[in-house]
Amino acid sequence: MCIRDRKYDLKQAIALNVEHISAYHLIYEEGTPMYNMLQQHRISEVDEESSVGFFSELIDQLTTAGYEHYEISNFCKPGMYSRHNTAYWKGIPYLGCGPSAHSFNAETREWNTASLEGYIKSIEEGQRSSETEILDKVTRYNEYIMTSLRTMWGISLTYTEEAFGTELRQYCTKMAAPYLQSHKLEMQADRLHLTREGIFVSDGIISDLMFID
Repeated sequence: MCIRDRKYDLKQAIALNVEHISAYHLIYEEGTPMYNMLQQHRISEVDEESSVGFFSELIDQLTTAGYEHYEISNFCKPGMYSRHNTAYWKGIPYLGCGPSAHSFNAETREWNTASLEGYIKSIEEGQRSSETEILDKVTRYNEYIMTSLRTMWGISLTYTEEAFGTELRQYCTKMAAPYLQSHKLEMQADRLHLTREGIFVSDGIISDLMFID
């Protein structure tokens, strides 16, 4: 896409006055027509420098137009957050009903059988045909880091200590220190947030803050 087309598309999106805009990098999935076109050299991937430039422009244009940049890839009119995604990013429990539906209660994750017949049969018998994954403390900590740092609400060190203990809070603080010094993270009250510069290296920061035995 040329610069003129990109700017036109963005201007059109803003003119529509939509409440929410999600912007993700294109991933070429093996087996798809676009992946085949890439392999045939009919299209080419955007280089990293251009990608960073595109996203910087997107942030500037949307925030100027009044959108909140509330998650790395998501923008919305004030207060119009995606309820489903925000619940996931904030670790709010949810109940899934029906075949293949997933449930989460902060300590376990469950998923129902994929079989409609099996699901109905289990309900009629007063049972639940599902599997359960018990989330240990480190897994819950890592998921909190991975989802929270991507958002404008960031990581609460107070909550980190209350939920996961002093050791993991100290680990988080220690691993965040170099990024605070290089201004890729910033501290607001007790919360760690990505800076504008940090957004572009967020995967590496999140990886470093996660605890690996």
